[in-house]
Formats: sequence, C-alpha cells, structure tokens
Amino acid sequence: MKNKWKKLGTATLLLSVLLAGCGSAKSSEAKHQSFSVMEQSDLTTIDGSKAIDLTSFNMINNTEEGLYRVAKGNKVVAGLAEKVVKPTNNGKTYTFTLRKGLKWSNGDALTAKDFVYSWRRTADPDTKAGYAYIMENVKNASAISAGKMKPSKLGIKAIGKRTVQVTLTQATPYFKYLMAFGTFFPQDQKAVEKYGTKYGTSSKYMVYSGPFKMVGWNGTNMSWKLVKNTQYWDKKNVAVSKIPVKVVKDPNTALNLYQAGKLSDALLSGEQASQEKTNKAFVKYEQGQTAYLAMSFKKGKATANVNVRKAVSLVINRKTLTSKVLADGSTPATGFMPTSFVKNPKTGTDFTKDASVSEAVEHNVAKAKKYWAKGLKQTGKSKVNFELVVSDDDSQKKVAEAVQSAVEQSLPGATVTVRSLPAKGAQSAELSGKFDMAVVRWIGDYTDPLTFAQLETTGNTYNYGGFSSKTYDKLVAATNGKDANNEQKRYEDFVKAEKLLMQQEAVVPLYQAVQTQLVNTKVKGIVYHPTGAPYDYKWAHVEK
Repeated sequence: MKNKWKKLGTATLLLSVLLAGCGSAKSSEAKHQSFSVMEQSDLTTIDGSKAIDLTSFNMINNTEEGLYRVAKGNKVVAGLAEKVVKPTNNGKTYTFTLRKGLKWSNGDALTAKDFVYSWRRTADPDTKAGYAYIMENVKNASAISAGKMKPSKLGIKAIGKRTVQVTLTQATPYFKYLMAFGTFFPQDQKAVEKYGTKYGTSSKYMVYSGPFKMVGWNGTNMSWKLVKNTQYWDKKNVAVSKIPVKVVKDPNTALNLYQAGKLSDALLSGEQASQEKTNKAFVKYEQGQTAYLAMSFKKGKATANVNVRKAVSLVINRKTLTSKVLADGSTPATGFMPTSFVKNPKTGTDFTKDASVSEAVEHNVAKAKKYWAKGLKQTGKSKVNFELVVSDDDSQKKVAEAVQSAVEQSLPGATVTVRSLPAKGAQSAELSGKFDMAVVRWIGDYTDPLTFAQLETTGNTYNYGGFSSKTYDKLVAATNGKDANNEQKRYEDFVKAEKLLMQQEAVVPLYQAVQTQLVNTKVKGIVYHPTGAPYDYKWAHVEK
C-alpha cells in the first residue's frame, strides 16, 4: 500500500494518546475512555473504492468492517461474517454467512447485497478504483476492469439476505487476508447513490459498518474524531468512546507536545529515536515495508536507460542513509521484497537471500561512473536534470535530499530538482508519471509476496515508472494462476521475478522501514499489523 507511506501512498501512522480520566476496558466506565491519535499524512478519502494511501485505509479499517478482521498476531478472525470458513471447489468457492441483525450507522440493514454492490462498484472501470487490480482472482474481475464485461458478471452473489458466495478463478492462498482489507468492505448502495460524487469526501457523506464513526472531517481539514458506532454488532467489546485524530507532519512538533503532556504518543525521527531508546515508553514496530525510487520508463527520459538507473542506484550508500540520515532503526534494503516476509518452503532460507542481486543495492561510485558514461552515450546526453518527487513529511524529504546529494556529487553533469508535495499532490504526480524519480514507500497489503511482485507488472496502477517485461509478467501471473497450489514452484517463480526486477533496476530499493514511537504505557490493546492498515483501535482501552 502506498505510503502509502501502498502508494499503499502510500505515510506512517502516528499515534498520540491523550488520556481521559476513565476506567479499565471492562469497567462500567469504559464508555468514557478517550485517547487521541495522530496521522503523519493528509486524509484523502474514506471511500473504500477510491482509497489508495495508508491514512485513508487506516481510517476505513477503523470505521468500516469486512467479512473478516485481523486480530493480534496477524490472526484472521470473523468480522461481519459469523465465522472464518474453508473454501470448497478446490479452493475456488467461498460461502460466507453474515451475522444476524447487522446495521449501518444510520440504521439501514446491512445485507449480503451490500457486499455485491461494493465489489461490483470497485471492479467497474467507471469508478476508476486504484485497487481494482487486487480483485483479479475473483471470477471475471479482470475482464470487467478492462471494460470487456459487465460488473454484474463478477464472481460474487447474494443468496438471501445473509449469504455471500464468492467464486474465484483459482485457489488463492492469501484470500482470507483480502477479506479483512478495505477494498473488499461492503457499501450501502442507498448512501452511495444519495451522496453521488460527494460520497467519501467528507465524514458527513458516509455511513459506517465498523467499530467507529467519523465526525468533523470536511475533506481538507487536518483534524477529526472517531466516535463509537452504537450500531456496530460488537459494540460491547469497543471500550473507547472517542478518538480525536490530528495530522502532524513534523516529528519535532509531536515530541514537543508529548513532552508538554499534551500528547501521549509521538512518532520519532532518527535522532529522537536514538535519544529515547532507553525510555520505558519507547516502542519499535517492524514493518513489511520497502522504500524505493520509482524510475520513469517514459520514452526520452534518461531513467528509461538501464545504465543510467544502475548508476543512480550505485551512488546511494544505503548504510549511511539508514544509520545517519534516518537513524530510526530502518535497515538497508537488500531487494524490492522486504526481509523476513517470506521464506523458502524447503530450506527455510529468507527470500531476500535466494533472490539476491548484490549489484542492485551495492555502493560503488567507480562502477557507477562507468555505467553513467555508458548511459549518457546511449541517450545522447551530456547533462541530465532529474526531477525527484517526494511527499512532504520530514523523513522523506531527508531521504530525497540524501539522494540528491549522492547523485550530484558522484555523477558528472547530473543535477536533481527535488519537488516536495503534500500527499495528494505526490500521489497525483506519481500516478500520472510526472517525474523522473519518485521516493515511494510501499507496505504490503497482505502477508504474501504477491503484494510486492504484482506492483511492477505491466499496467498496474502502482507501477509508477511504467516498467514492462513480458517475462516478469508471466512469472508473476504463474504465482497467481497455474502454480498457486504448488508452494515451492510458486516461491521459485517469485525469486526469478525479483531477480529480473533487480537486474533491470526497474525500481531502486533504498531501505526497509521500521516505526519508532513513544507510547503512553497506560494505553493497551491497540493491535499493530506489519501489513495492511497498521493500527486497529477496536480492542484498545486505557488503564487507570
């Protein structure tokens, strides 16, 4: 997901906890509990069909719910469905039964048709859903998204009011995680049609199915509230009554507020993390996230030349970037796929070792200059000015400045113009391909390597640079098709695809991210996920 930070796209969530005098989660006073959270990036939408960035999915995950929900330890549990089910028809058919008496926040009945409507709306090319591709294993989804078939032909149907049946094109090992992902949540057709183009652009133009409702967001403001949804089926297990949310992009501001007692959680910069690591409130979250440079493959762009891309990659010292510039515990990227994300089924070896292409993440200025000279000769250029797009949060601006310095100091005739933009502007530039290079952070949407590999397939919405390889596409397609039930063969296809990607330096991996924070120790039960929307407040509570 741009940070997404996916894409996801893709900004990291900053929790801040402002304690209210309240009892434990199980007390009769639980309804008075409140803590505030902080986002590091602007909220762009709460429409599940339109969301593509991390802030949006974080809010959707807490105000809406799907058939499943992901609990502590990455365990999939029943959400709006009565239970987690096993597929039939060789893994291609799922039949879900909804809980009795489900309601939307406005009192409308929530039925199986709401899932059918939502999925069809997302698959419909007229919706222009950025995440439509994630539905490709649902029967006919790809043909519908390509405009070759009507949305009514999508492999989902309602059987009565409480049964949802989904038909896939092939067995999908990670499907249970998708059922807890915002793109697959239900939508109230009445509300969508009532609000029209305004749907999801403001908290008042939305109805909610999850543990909280949103109030006070007008589409552009930097603060709003999550309040307990009294129509939610599991409201008795939601301890918190109110969660104020505020966007704060500067970690120094956050830390100052924390130290002044006005916030009880602060996302830390590298320098702050180094200073606070012995603090009892210090926490470090491992993330399935890679930060990388997307490189433009547009005709006429210097970055369309493989030798130019290799030269840029080779001048970046990833150890210095992570230890000196970020200094927050992030580690040098060893490839596009993050470490500890998937292992070889036979040997247990980490994927990044099996798929390693050392030159892709090497720091070697002498070698870079040779590639640079060759690339300039091939492109007929003597000087190149790279436009580098980056979101305007503090850490990413520092990364962009480090890349700028490395390129300009080591590659003769190269200059870098950094264009720092708010989240919406950066997303727009990336999606339209208006850049030479862009700093992107992608957090996996679910726990499967496809969530990374699929990004660079031809025509993918988040293939920002426009890389295209028939061989790569074929390998990735096999992992999600004919080899889906062969775990080892599927793994080997991913390894081959990753090696091809790195040999072409189709993206330039930078670092694998972590999140460091100070969190008030009285706040308990917030579930953190290394993939998807990281924070879930459903089970949160505040101790006395």
